[in-house]
Formats: sequence, structure tokens, C-alpha cells
Amino acid sequence: MNGEPVVMDKAISDHITDSIRYKAYQRALTTLRNRYHSLGILAGAGHFSDLWARDFCFASWGALAVDDRAVVRQGLDTLRHWMTPDGQVPLRVGQPIFLLKYLGFDANPPKPRYIDDKGYSVSVDNNSLAVALFHDYIAHTHDMAYLQETFESIRLMALWNDTQDRDGDGLIEEGHYAGWADSIKKEGKVFYTNVLHVHAARCVADLARRLSHADVTMLEDRYHRLRHRLHEVFWNGQYGVDWVNGTHVQSTLSAEANLLAIVLRLVSPTEATAIMDSMARLGMTGHSIVPTVAPAYDPKWVYRPFRLIGLSDYHNGLGWIWVGCVEVVARWEMGDHRGAAESLDRLAHLIEENQGVFEVYHGRKPVRRLWYRSEEWFAWSSGLFVWACQKTGLHLESSL
Repeated sequence: MNGEPVVMDKAISDHITDSIRYKAYQRALTTLRNRYHSLGILAGAGHFSDLWARDFCFASWGALAVDDRAVVRQGLDTLRHWMTPDGQVPLRVGQPIFLLKYLGFDANPPKPRYIDDKGYSVSVDNNSLAVALFHDYIAHTHDMAYLQETFESIRLMALWNDTQDRDGDGLIEEGHYAGWADSIKKEGKVFYTNVLHVHAARCVADLARRLSHADVTMLEDRYHRLRHRLHEVFWNGQYGVDWVNGTHVQSTLSAEANLLAIVLRLVSPTEATAIMDSMARLGMTGHSIVPTVAPAYDPKWVYRPFRLIGLSDYHNGLGWIWVGCVEVVARWEMGDHRGAAESLDRLAHLIEENQGVFEVYHGRKPVRRLWYRSEEWFAWSSGLFVWACQKTGLHLESSL
């Protein structure tokens, strides 16, 4: 590059502007920025209009991709403010009783909640996501002063995960409804949770290294030990199994966990190919949105009230755009650029058909049922669509 600005031919520029990909990208970016708030990035505009740690952290992948760093820092500071003395990050900050929120009652001032809304378990993925986002923010901004200020909090967040290790092998055990798929009675060691746990271990070790912190050797050894154990417990030769609880091995393929393992580089290239081959064999590819699981869970694993109100497919058959976005980036980074483009196009058409980025879909339409309507202005999926476009650059190529 000679430093001169690139002048794009007007016909090419107009063609990009007219493309479905670019329109969907702009819609997703607008949706994401619509959810920016003094607390950080709110999850939605209706019953999810609080700062949910999980949603905020994933949505921030998109915010950082477009250099919206201030709102990411605001959210990180919110989580740090409400972190417990032993390092636990809240599930959300806002209305602590979800039923009241669903009925339209906000909390003023906002308050934290730390256990799942069904009252069963401590939420276990938020700490890992927060640690990883601190790492992404520092890597993006190079703000060493902020790292110096926050590292003790980050270290506490990372090591809090170890309090959820019941058998001392380094991996997290969890109770029912403790992760993102909080309508499924997963229990024990869950692949999704531990993929994030191992990634967070790598992130905190890297931040310690940047500071030449006294704990760097311990943290690096911890990461390598956890990564080895992750593979030892979950890898079945074709993909990472869903969860392991004592002698019970739930061998369903959880798409988000396996795709995140690819994107976060916790599996080898050969293993990544095996995962994609397994997804194809199980019929998980080529859909408008990649299914979250195959085969579907037995109804006995689904939260009973969801079965009673006709929402047993919430994490067991309905489609989530954010999972499809992770598939796009996984394929792109594996070198399957054509597959990534096809997957992104399917998501882009879905967004434009429905004139928005919604929470969850049945077929090609947002869920609209008697007792539940899909959240509009959904930051998590919007942020990851922006992130997928920025990671691949595909929104700047014609989809026509």
C-alpha cells in the first residue's frame, strides 16, 4: 500500500450497497447500536432490556469489530462493579426477577442477579466470557493503564471458575439450567461451558504475561492442564460430546460448543474438519440457521414449564442467528470461504425478510406463540452478525 486512499468505482460501490449482505449488515449494526446504554450493551428492547452478562459479552465482539470501544468498557466496568468479593460475575444487572421484567416492571436502581432464573443453579459461563472480553478489549485498545487497574479483578473472575470444579480435575461442573441453553437440564461437565473456561484460562494467562505478573507461570500451567483435560473428557474422535455427568455421556452434538471450539482454536485443524463432517452427517448444515443440537434432546431434559407452554424447542429445535454467525467464521478460518459465504447469505436473507434481527426463529420466522414472542432488537445476534461480516469481509462483496 502506498498510503493513498482507495477510490472505489461508483458502480461497484452501488452494487455493494444494494447487496443483501450489506443491507443485513447495516441493519444488524443499527440494531446493535440501538442497545447501547450507560450500563453497557442491553440484551434487547423488551423483556431482555437489561444488561445480561452473556449477551453483552458476545454482542461486544461486534462492537469491538467496529471500534465502538467506549460501550464495551462501560459494560466491563458494570460487571466489575457488581462482581462479588470472591470474583463471581452477575448473570445480569437490571431487574433481578425475570417474571416481573416479562410483565413490564423494571428495577430502579438496577440490581444484580447471580443464579439462573429458575432458581436451581449458579450461572457458570459469564465469568469466562467476561475474562475473555477484558482480554479482547486490551488487545484491541492496548490500554495498559486499564489492564493495570483491572487485572486483579480479571484474575479473581478467572479463578472463581475453579470454585465450580467439584472433583478437582480443573473443569467446571454445573447444575441444571446454568449455561446459555438454560431450558435444558444439562448437568456435570458441559462442553460449551468448559470451552469458554479453557479459553478464559488462556486469556488471563496472556494478560498476566503482558504485565510480567508474578502469577504468569501458574496461570500458563493452568491453561495447558485445562486444555489437555478438555480434550480428554469431551473428544469422542469426531466432535466434542455435549456433557458428561459421572458415567452418563450425553453424546449429542451441541453446535455452538463445537463451533466455538473451532473459532477459539481449542481443536486442531484435523479435529475442526471432523466436527464439520459430523455436522453434515447429522443434517445440521445447509439450513437457514444451523440447528443448535443433533439429534434433538429427549423431552425429559427440557424444563417442564417450557413443555407446558409449548416452548420445549427453545434450545431444542428453534434457530438462533448467533450460532449461525459462529459457523460462518469457523468455516472462513478453516479456509472454506465458499461455505462461509453461503452460510452468511442465508442469515442475511433471513434478516432482510423479517426486517430485523430477532432472538429466536421457527423456520424462517421469528417465534410468535401464545405465551412467548421472540425478542426484537436482539443485541447478541446483531453483534455476532457484525463480527462475522467484519471477520470475513463478505459484506463488502456482492451476494447477488
